[in-house]
Amino acid sequence: MNDMIGNIFTRFEQERPRLEQTVEELKEALRRYDGVVLYGAGSSGIALLLALRRAGIQPLCFADGAPEKWGTACMGLEVVPPRELTQRYGGNILVLVCINTDGQTYCRSFDEALRQGGHSGVHQRLRDCGCRHVVDYIALRRCFQLFRGDNTGNLPSCPDIECLLAHQENIRQVYDQLADSLSKEIYANILTFRLFGEGPEIPTLPQEEKYFPSELVQLSPNEVFVDCGAFDGQTFRDLLAQTGGCIESYYALEPDAANFKRLEQFAAQLPPEMRERMTLLPCAAWSEETTVPLYALHGPGSFAAPYGTANVRAATIDSILNGRRATAIKMNIEGSELEALKGARSTIRQWHPKLMVAGYHKTWDFWEVPELMMRAGYTVCLRSYMHHLSFVFYGMV
Repeated sequence: MNDMIGNIFTRFEQERPRLEQTVEELKEALRRYDGVVLYGAGSSGIALLLALRRAGIQPLCFADGAPEKWGTACMGLEVVPPRELTQRYGGNILVLVCINTDGQTYCRSFDEALRQGGHSGVHQRLRDCGCRHVVDYIALRRCFQLFRGDNTGNLPSCPDIECLLAHQENIRQVYDQLADSLSKEIYANILTFRLFGEGPEIPTLPQEEKYFPSELVQLSPNEVFVDCGAFDGQTFRDLLAQTGGCIESYYALEPDAANFKRLEQFAAQLPPEMRERMTLLPCAAWSEETTVPLYALHGPGSFAAPYGTANVRAATIDSILNGRRATAIKMNIEGSELEALKGARSTIRQWHPKLMVAGYHKTWDFWEVPELMMRAGYTVCLRSYMHHLSFVFYGMV
């Protein structure tokens, strides 16, 4: 029998000497510059900052395109307007763009990245500000040691390689049990990209189909929908569009206070009969009733982490529903998906709701999320929405 996953790992072990860069080699490459700046004071930038600090590399500052962040501090670093970078630090700084985009041209080295240029307008805007050396954070991915362990952020392009290698059998078993050939193709191609930084094209669906791909998810007018990571109500808008505005009830969990306020404002504009079907909860989905430290970004990407600046309520789906029915549960909660699934055990066991769960925030989510769903008796499929960067596991019974 063809062992697709085993063949991918075998090829990686053979090519690893060519692919890998040591921390000392990375530091030597960085000595060509008069310092490093991280562009993007969000979850990816924070994750990269922590990885660099563990290696003894201290960036100069953050830069960000959002004026409201200028002059503030992120993890002890000032957030500087891009136009001030060269005034403060000179023209020989290296700017690492810490934004997850769906550009498909990724480079293995600084030199290659600088030759090819960036795959988004961010690079051009930075160059317009006088920054000559601009690369995406994936240019550091060859330094496998840099990304070992839990960065408590979102760096899907830079997984923990040793963790992947240690769980080859888990990955193989998930691949074997995925329900259709497209899921298997996507899974194998994501693994290839995570190991090699390049690989076959990953079949990708449009963003507007996220959570509701028509060939997998069939919705009815009687949906009881639990939305973990409700943000400003975007998933609810999509749900209404998919069901023609007919649902039974909707539970929205959103722990970021600024996002929750936007969610309330959105709900206030809806007809009264629709608002009556909505339960808005300013809390995080978790495995127990507790409080968790949240790093609130007041927009997409807020995440639970030990250094979070806001202590927020965390609740289980089981306690929220208290035995009531759920027909669908969606989770895109920046690495807290496994904790939230554990807190929905009784609901899943009793009602078998459709599951739509992001699997890309932590390295181990790639196998642990589908494993948990499979152990609960679900048939699991996988679909991607931003190549290797954003993908969702779907569970149906």
